Amino acid sequence: MDNVIQQLTNVNDNILLNLKKIDDSNPITEDFHVLVLELQSLIEQREACLKTLVSNSEFIDQPFLMDQFNLSQTLIMRSTKVMEDCRALVQVDNNANRHIKAYKAIESNR
Repeated sequence: MDNVIQQLTNVNDNILLNLKKIDDSNPITEDFHVLVLELQSLIEQREACLKTLVSNSEFIDQPFLMDQFNLSQTLIMRSTKVMEDCRALVQVDNNANRHIKAYKAIESNR
């Protein structure tokens, strides 16, 4: 069980570090996209560790689980910002494609 706790602690640290790097990077760059993919992978690892802890009936460290719950709430808020940044990029790209199509239609009608 200590192994899972240590693994969870390491994953949590990596998630927080990754979120800081994402906050410091430009959403347009390739690095941003790589960091987002890493974040997704780390979140999945965290989920697996938490499921292992919760499913073990011998693990009864309630303060630790409450700390993990609070961290989860923080991660949700910070990850939502990242998701909104990605959504905004997609919207900008969609708008640009619409403009290009409109200009092509205007040009073809000449």
